[in-house]
Amino acid sequence: SGWRLDVVTLLAVIGESSIAEHSQAITASMMCLLPRIIPAPQALLKGTRPLRMPETTAKMSGVHSGVHLDTVGFFANIIHPLDEFTPFAFKVLHITHKHKIEMDGAHDADDGWITRLSNMVKGSKAKANYERNGSKIPAPPPHDGEGRTTSVRFHSDVEAAEPQPGIHRRATMKERMTNIIANPTVITDQKRPAVPANLWSPVHILSVFSVLLTFGIIGAAGYWQDGTAILAVSLVALASSVVGAASWWCPILMHRRNTNQVPKGDVIIRTREGAFLLVICTEEVARELYAGTEECEYRIGARMYRALMGLGTFLLMVSVILLGNCTWNSQLFVGASYVVLNGLYWAMGLLPKRLFWDLSRYEWKEVTPDDAKDTESNAAEDPLENIKSFTRTLWFAIRETQRTSWVEKNGAAPSSPQWRAWLAEAEKAAKNNNRKWPAVARKNEIMRMSDAELETLKTFEVPLEKDPAEQVAPATEVQ
Repeated sequence: SGWRLDVVTLLAVIGESSIAEHSQAITASMMCLLPRIIPAPQALLKGTRPLRMPETTAKMSGVHSGVHLDTVGFFANIIHPLDEFTPFAFKVLHITHKHKIEMDGAHDADDGWITRLSNMVKGSKAKANYERNGSKIPAPPPHDGEGRTTSVRFHSDVEAAEPQPGIHRRATMKERMTNIIANPTVITDQKRPAVPANLWSPVHILSVFSVLLTFGIIGAAGYWQDGTAILAVSLVALASSVVGAASWWCPILMHRRNTNQVPKGDVIIRTREGAFLLVICTEEVARELYAGTEECEYRIGARMYRALMGLGTFLLMVSVILLGNCTWNSQLFVGASYVVLNGLYWAMGLLPKRLFWDLSRYEWKEVTPDDAKDTESNAAEDPLENIKSFTRTLWFAIRETQRTSWVEKNGAAPSSPQWRAWLAEAEKAAKNNNRKWPAVARKNEIMRMSDAELETLKTFEVPLEKDPAEQVAPATEVQ
């Protein structure tokens, strides 16, 4: 008798791949509790919750520590996306903690008039309190029978560090808002660092839009006197809030518990395409982004998670049944809304991941030497050394690290006598600051040598200076 949109129930569950791609960003802040319609909410109905963030496959080795891993952390890959590296590319990055950079110049900057006025007000209050109380020493906080402070208690964390002495930077208004939305807990120096969702994340913006769209559908259904549509959309919105609460989590990083002297944290990463990335950083940064693991700290326990998953599944099934019995106008509005949301979630997959996470904790910049950039422009002068090749890129990495112990652990070179001889000469040239050493030509010469000719090489006969990284064996090599 006319057009019917019973297929709207199918539109409500289409788009699972887009939602699954952004599932962790969606549930990483309290915005996941907002009642709203989302495409394919069943993508969030998982039997088990992931314990770690997804990682990228690549060979990673510690230049000084000897650590060797086969994957790169999630947030490290956001800072330097490995899939953007071209074959045989080479890059050097310097990554530091941003708050330490700011504190280094804290005493050099002049205070503004607002800060001076605030200090004057605080000084007058302190003077009044002193005159009122005299020179009394304030009493200590109350303690219970076991000698513990009863006013404040913090979450117990085996990876927590002791409070760091010295000056601490105050959080900005943007950081406070981000902590409230993404990580609403008491932030102290004893807690492990967390990477919250970005305050202006596309997921947050789309979540607010979905809430407004949901209330718009309910208002239109009320105007059309369609109680079935009101109940169906309300149950879908409630199901998304229930599922979001069950999966609400916070990514936490590894943290050093002491300040003992340790080797430098520089790491070298080799991609499958033969590109090398040297990251110059401290051990603290390496522990957080590379050597450690990004764990998922969930807000609720496993039993409550299963209960909420069951409730969310029930609400979703009932709402799908009700959507097929709405009036034509309501089905048209709901169907168009799901089409728009599916398109928006698909478009979010085209955006860089750094827009979704607040990485303001770190400061990074590229410090690649000029003689390791765009050498193809000088190919006419030396076509052998200035053409992209794996040997040339490996030499660039050895030249900057001035070490070769990581090469064999990383699997960047075979263990044949010829390659060991070439590595010995490469390390010697790097330590002598011979940046024009013909790495490719010398490799070709050594590869044509026989074992008897290799014995005559002084660099192969005399062992190099012992590398501390060679004394650290990966867990896979421990028998």
